[in-house]
Amino acid sequence: MKHLRPTTLAIAVLGSVAATPTFAQSAYLPAAGEFTLTPGYSFATYDVFRVGTTRVKALRANNASFDQHSGYLSAEYGLFENLALDVTLGYTHASSGNFRFGPGARTSTDGLTDTLIGLRYRLVDESKSETPYIPTITLRAGVIIEGTYDVIFDAPVNAGDGASGVEISAAWAKEIGGSGFGLQGDFGFRHRAEGVPEDLFGSAGIFQRIGPVTLTAGYRHVQGLSGGDIGGPGFGTVYGFPQVREIVQLVEAGVAFTDGGGRSYSVAAGTFVGGRNTGERFYLSAGISIPFYFRR
Repeated sequence: MKHLRPTTLAIAVLGSVAATPTFAQSAYLPAAGEFTLTPGYSFATYDVFRVGTTRVKALRANNASFDQHSGYLSAEYGLFENLALDVTLGYTHASSGNFRFGPGARTSTDGLTDTLIGLRYRLVDESKSETPYIPTITLRAGVIIEGTYDVIFDAPVNAGDGASGVEISAAWAKEIGGSGFGLQGDFGFRHRAEGVPEDLFGSAGIFQRIGPVTLTAGYRHVQGLSGGDIGGPGFGTVYGFPQVREIVQLVEAGVAFTDGGGRSYSVAAGTFVGGRNTGERFYLSAGISIPFYFRR
């Protein structure tokens, strides 16, 4: 059975108090010889942020907001039946408009986003299992190559953490019978340089296919494992915004339409529901996934 991969363009807006969109890879792989190209766009905004767990409304009080626009190109290729390569790169611009967090402080930054490269191996294929409750399980190992945007040490106007690193994760998905309804999620660990705290990250959600339309909804969590609070001891001297301990909780929903040629048109949205040292953000994203077949 060929899965429609309901999370083709699941973009979770995460990152250092600002926001770095990251493509959440599906448990379902492209077929061997299938190359899928996905151009995408994401907009994220917030006007309240957390200093530790305290809500700060300096942006809102000055009729300002932190806004980030990002354009992406993601590609994945089925190397073999159970092995696929994925690459995501893009360009981003982040700005707080005319609001400055201090005298002479910068209000914007832009540049290439962090580039993500990964290998995904399908450990279990639900369509080939004799046990009806076994999900598809896919393992991923990836590298993060820091982008070219400037990192602003003492103000929350960053397009990302500005650090290279590695990550490992496991994604799973299971369609219940032939209903089109299913469950999906992932869990992983991320390590980066430049003193950026290590992260645990994960998600859980549902999907429903109705003909060519796929609906998705879920919850996403990123947990920094170390670092200090904004304004805490040593902040601004020993460490800055990329090194704070950030916790982000989001709820997300999306819809995708797949046409007769296998092209998938996706839109998604997510909003902040809890966290620490981060912006209370809302995001919108859209993309088109276009498959090409080099061998069958």
